[in-house]
Amino acid sequence: MEETSTVLAQELSNLPREIIFEILLRLPVKSLSKFRSVSKSWLSLLSSPLFNKTHVNFSLNNPKMSDYRLAVVASVSKLGRICNIYNIGFGKDSFFNVVKHGNPAKYLSLSAKILGSCNGLICLTSDKFTLMLFNPCTGNFNVFPDSMLKDNSGGCYVRYGFGYDVSNEDYKVVKIFSFPKTEGRYENMVKVYSLKAKSWSIIEGFNSGNINGKLGVFVNGALHWEACYSYCSSDSWAIVTLDLAEMKYGKIALPSYEDEGIYWTLGVSRGYLVACCNYEPKRADIWVMKEYGVEKSWTKLVTISLPLDRRDYVSPLFVTENGDEVLLQFGAELTRYNSRNASFKRLDDFMSGDFRQVQVITYLETLASPHI
Repeated sequence: MEETSTVLAQELSNLPREIIFEILLRLPVKSLSKFRSVSKSWLSLLSSPLFNKTHVNFSLNNPKMSDYRLAVVASVSKLGRICNIYNIGFGKDSFFNVVKHGNPAKYLSLSAKILGSCNGLICLTSDKFTLMLFNPCTGNFNVFPDSMLKDNSGGCYVRYGFGYDVSNEDYKVVKIFSFPKTEGRYENMVKVYSLKAKSWSIIEGFNSGNINGKLGVFVNGALHWEACYSYCSSDSWAIVTLDLAEMKYGKIALPSYEDEGIYWTLGVSRGYLVACCNYEPKRADIWVMKEYGVEKSWTKLVTISLPLDRRDYVSPLFVTENGDEVLLQFGAELTRYNSRNASFKRLDDFMSGDFRQVQVITYLETLASPHI
């Protein structure tokens, strides 16, 4: 590889810097990491904030050329937590497979919990009441303090979210403290950590139903949580949003669904908001919002007949472009569903031991820095 890199560098040496920039922009992170050692000028280029920022934007705007991966944090009986990284590989006709990556996230503590992903960075809890931004591709990480409420005597539920404020070029962590009130209503106090300001601040709270989603899904500059206002009405579910640039709350209606004891879960795939409607006891519908914010653009991709031994709600992790294959999580199980023949394939090559809990998130492979 070093020989190839040297030859390539020599061939490109006479090209304008702008052309070299555009060529390197289209290469995978694995290649870029090796090309840093080609020459001092390439090291300077590939280390520059401008290239890193442009590479992130290029990856986000060209999902067909982007490399997606899975981060898995699992709790194993008597073994604490382990963390592994997996590739989502694509072949012809949008088939995909999941292959274990060679380098585990060795910097993560045994107490780590996934809180979200954005631009190739993963936000996690660390130890000693701290949070961490981590780029699994580069190994770079940034640790900062978590936040708590003082004088909280009534008890509350805590929800997190992590995303990017493009207007201020700032990564933000959102922490929602939900206090139960009457008739399924909740009062929510919200705190936001700004990576640029390196501090927590309190913003205006909001009232809602029960926010079922523990982690906010980041799409189109906003965080999204599924919320239930009443389990007795077919209009009881909605998506609560928080725009990270304007710090304004909103709502997005979910697709029309049948009133049969449903439960919604959210996900993101290739930059699109994905929603899964779980019907009791053995069916789930996967929807994608083709045009963000346009409720009429909700499109049903597939109806899944679930295994009889399923014990948990389905959470969508990744959907191929044509919807033929879906990566799902059932509790501690990861499963690939093929809609062409209605088959399931459990991804258990890495599942060993008695797992009490498995946390999974997809992320984009980029050079994004966890520091601002």
